[in-house]
Amino acid sequence: MVGRSGLSTVTVNSSWKMARFCDVIYAGDACWWAEYGNEIDVPAERWGCTRQAKQRFGVNHHQAGGPYNSGMRAIQFAMGRGASRVLLLGYDCSLAAGTHWHGEHQRTKNPDAQKVAGWHKQFAQVAAEAKARGVGVVNCSRETALACFPRMTLREALCLSEECRA
Repeated sequence: MVGRSGLSTVTVNSSWKMARFCDVIYAGDACWWAEYGNEIDVPAERWGCTRQAKQRFGVNHHQAGGPYNSGMRAIQFAMGRGASRVLLLGYDCSLAAGTHWHGEHQRTKNPDAQKVAGWHKQFAQVAAEAKARGVGVVNCSRETALACFPRMTLREALCLSEECRA
């Protein structure tokens, strides 16, 4: 559905494997690029927010400061590229179904409860930033504990910007 929509698509970390049509792969941490970057076999742009990732792996550098997680940085990246609306998929922000909706990272750290609690604060910060900039962020994730963005199904969100046929 997303691939056929024609919308610019930014994937986070290993999510590119489920969205091989993506335009951008965004991973904030240099350790992710070290362990998984060489697996990428799609022609997407590669972006991160650390100088280490830029220097060691040649990824494009998205300048941003402060505490972060890759998902919230991807939202900031999209806004910086002029997005007026951002649809989130796979933003579960919970350990209820495991450490990541796409499965555990096998070669890098996985989140614990303390890390996930920090993510909620970081997402609240980016939600306020989006609101101040007039950017609509909608969480279309099937399952989520993230409450700082309005919720909608992906189908509903896509129908707001294109003609839908039942």
